[in-house]
Amino acid sequence: MRTTRSFRKFLALTAALVLAVTASVTTFAVAESKDKHFSIVEAASNADSLSVSEIAKKCRTSVVAIETESTVVYNDYQSGYYNPFGGMFPGFGYGYGYGQGNGRGNQREYKQTGAGSGIILSEDGYILTNNHVISGADKITVYVMPEEEGAEEATYEATLIGSSESHDVAVLKIDAKGLNAATFGDSDQLEIGELAVAIGNPMGNVHGSVTAGIISAKEQELTIDDVTINAIQTDAAINPGNSGGALFDSYGNVIGLVYAKSSSVSIEGMGYAIPVNAIKELVTTMINDPESVEAQTKGSQIMLGITIIEVTEDMSKQYSMPVGVYIREVSEFSAAERAGLTKGDVITEFAGETVKTADDLNAIKSKQTPGDTVKVKVDRNGRELTLDIVIPQPTEVDTLSK
Repeated sequence: MRTTRSFRKFLALTAALVLAVTASVTTFAVAESKDKHFSIVEAASNADSLSVSEIAKKCRTSVVAIETESTVVYNDYQSGYYNPFGGMFPGFGYGYGYGQGNGRGNQREYKQTGAGSGIILSEDGYILTNNHVISGADKITVYVMPEEEGAEEATYEATLIGSSESHDVAVLKIDAKGLNAATFGDSDQLEIGELAVAIGNPMGNVHGSVTAGIISAKEQELTIDDVTINAIQTDAAINPGNSGGALFDSYGNVIGLVYAKSSSVSIEGMGYAIPVNAIKELVTTMINDPESVEAQTKGSQIMLGITIIEVTEDMSKQYSMPVGVYIREVSEFSAAERAGLTKGDVITEFAGETVKTADDLNAIKSKQTPGDTVKVKVDRNGRELTLDIVIPQPTEVDTLSK
């Protein structure tokens, strides 16, 4: 049992992830023709590899800073001007409740700000970022770095063209011309140990910040808030605000959309990016034919509010744990928390069906009816428990707006 506890502690320590917000695979370009059309052209670079300083000089102006503003409405349930969110994210937002009366249950609202990064897809202002950077925003502002040293940044209000929660990508549009569009490489050809350079907006106030490292791993499966990504891992420094920024290869081509980092204070050098090959077709279609994307991908997803990792057969034998999905995090106020699920539980059965993988759990969830109560069987430190979980209302995913 000592080995099991050590493994659980290791998972809880190393696999806790945060979306990097304070808040691509081929060349994305707009063809100049009578009928303007967005397309992807293979970016097969034959040039010699670049130094980090050369990559920074070539690519910094292809990455933008993004600021968002959203309105949060809540009930104070106390006298005065209580704000339950104030101070939760110091430095990355603000919250000042206001309203009438001092009784319980007064409805109040405040403005919440966030920050992230984005990648310029085309010279006329299409921008790629993460969905979680702009999700729920009432206003999106984009800051474009100048080509000339010492010149002021250009500021634009952005329009959301399309977003996909299940892929965690979004496309914005700003009214601009002559931007330095990024070139995109082939993320399938990456090798462990090769150069990786991240450019973004860490902490929400360091526009165009450059960090360098290597590709540490490929196809690392991460599941955050029920969204699974097969990510690129790098030890290039990734911090809040880098989300939506670019991970470049040694030729200055984007090979990843920066996504998340390890949240453990004890762990450094574990940042993650979405491989561009996994999203290039979706992003291209978002721009060229958004109605088609909406028809193909719009749907709903039951969100339990857990972050998980699979316990494989090999891991089960090595650490004396059951095969299933290990819960790394449980979101506050979620269906999982209300059911009594906790970090460290291994889900082995859901609604009477065996769970061995994340795909198993997602497939079983999709068959449930919101409002129903189903049984979830877990292993908790070697003890089997059966809990009741109420299936929550599904969350709309892959929504598009113009």
